[in-house]
Amino acid sequence: MKKIFLILCISLSFAQNGKLAVSILDFKGEDVQQKVLRACYQQLETSLIESNRFIVIEKSQREELLKEQEFISSGVCDEACAVEIGEMVGAEYLMLGEIIGFGDLFQVNIKIISIEKGDVAEKVTDQISGGMRELLSGMETASREIVRRIASSGQSQNRNQEQGASSIVTEMTYGNLDISTMPSGANILLDGIEKNVTPQTIEKIETGPHNLVLVYPGYETLQKRVMIEEGKTIVISEYLVPKTGSLSILSSPIAAKVYLDEILKGETPLDMSELLVKDYMIRLELQDYETIESRITVQYNHNSTQKYDLNPLPGILSIITFPTEVDIQVGAERLGTNQAGMVTLSLSVGKHMLKLTKKGYEPTEKTVTITANDNQTLDISLTKIPAGVSSNPNMGFLTVNSFNHNAKVKISKVKATQSLPLEYFELKYGKYQLKAFAKGFESEKLSVNIERQKTAKIDITLTPKNRGKAFKYSALFPGGGQYYAGSKTKGLIFSITALSMGAILIEGVPSYYNENRWLDEYQENYQLASTADEIDATWQIYNQQVTTVNNAQTKLMIVSGTLISAWLSNMIDAYFFSGL
Repeated sequence: MKKIFLILCISLSFAQNGKLAVSILDFKGEDVQQKVLRACYQQLETSLIESNRFIVIEKSQREELLKEQEFISSGVCDEACAVEIGEMVGAEYLMLGEIIGFGDLFQVNIKIISIEKGDVAEKVTDQISGGMRELLSGMETASREIVRRIASSGQSQNRNQEQGASSIVTEMTYGNLDISTMPSGANILLDGIEKNVTPQTIEKIETGPHNLVLVYPGYETLQKRVMIEEGKTIVISEYLVPKTGSLSILSSPIAAKVYLDEILKGETPLDMSELLVKDYMIRLELQDYETIESRITVQYNHNSTQKYDLNPLPGILSIITFPTEVDIQVGAERLGTNQAGMVTLSLSVGKHMLKLTKKGYEPTEKTVTITANDNQTLDISLTKIPAGVSSNPNMGFLTVNSFNHNAKVKISKVKATQSLPLEYFELKYGKYQLKAFAKGFESEKLSVNIERQKTAKIDITLTPKNRGKAFKYSALFPGGGQYYAGSKTKGLIFSITALSMGAILIEGVPSYYNENRWLDEYQENYQLASTADEIDATWQIYNQQVTTVNNAQTKLMIVSGTLISAWLSNMIDAYFFSGL
């Protein structure tokens, strides 16, 4: 009863608004995910509903009708099965969809089954490249093609039904319409129904007035009313007017060349009119300035103004200095000339302050002005400061000499260690602590007083280190002699070995004595055992403890031997192989 009521509702709705009843079966797929098939099904269903030309029997409604009719399907539905389903749900057309995937290529096949005729009335096939977005867009295109193919026959069917219900029968007369456009490919809408694209001859149109609409992307839509006469072909040839807009291009500075899609259009300020509505690539070029490229959109019947600020090209400054290897500061950037006394800088337009410094030379400052795409060469000579003279009256000098090879000195209040000999080292007046050292020699500490504008001179002779002292330090603690001799890596190895063995020994001795105490107790238990079972049990425990004690004793002997060997090796190394 519910099924009859639903079919009656569909039929009454069709009779009232003249729309065809259609339904879509679930899409089949090959190498296509189920969620993709569902999305395509929903897109096609939505597009047919939005076309406002059909009554679309939804899936839930169709399944409810089939359930009441106790319809059983094997899951694979051919044309005969589709006709049977269409008759049950009251549809006039049923659509079978299939999507076959080939990587990023999809083939879409949609069969349009005529329920009245019982066969395939139309078939829409398309190949779509791309991803999910392109596939769904292709389903919209397929829906428009379906509308175009079945709307005309559906409209004729509606008219036949209306004529059959009328008591007055009027004989219909027809004519033809031949449509062409420049450019071709315009979409044709005749009385609101899509009729493919131009050029196109539409046959068997009812005589009388009809509304014709021609649509082409980027061109103005053309609407006109045509009169169809009986037995005649009305020829319509139209030139479509492109949609245009205008651009105003400004720049700072002016006189920049403007290229639109690689075509030179003039110089700024520039007004361009009658441009087709679309996106353009615009490029501005001006000598000594950076080229600008961007995308710009021309809007229909609208003037778009765009201003561009051109950036000047940086200038090149080549600096030659005497002496060479001079430190140069330009703003926050620090660099220096090479061993040939040269360096090349890329500087922005404007004034720049150069600060040049080198130890033993007076600091120098130079101001340079850079223009767009400039190229300058600057030759700078620094003035040498005489020995023992400072440009700062509060400074003095320190000279330290040593007869020891590779000797170095550490000066208090100075971070870096200085290599000897040290000549005319500039220091602020005051008292300083010095520590001189070299590998294989005893370090020496001394103090020095620096006076204003005077040079303090010191001669240092370091005493060689004694291998006997190294042997003594190694005897006191492993690695001590090596540290003293300057062999820190070997000293570290000996120290770690001794500490490790010592730690193991300290931990192992109490454990050994504890296990030995248990051995005495287990031996006493064995001697006191009276029965055979007690004798066997206590004997096993006693033997196990003997093994444990022996293992602990062996471990202590190995560790002790290793510690003694390391200690002796460390002493021998300190005396014979320390290089002292």
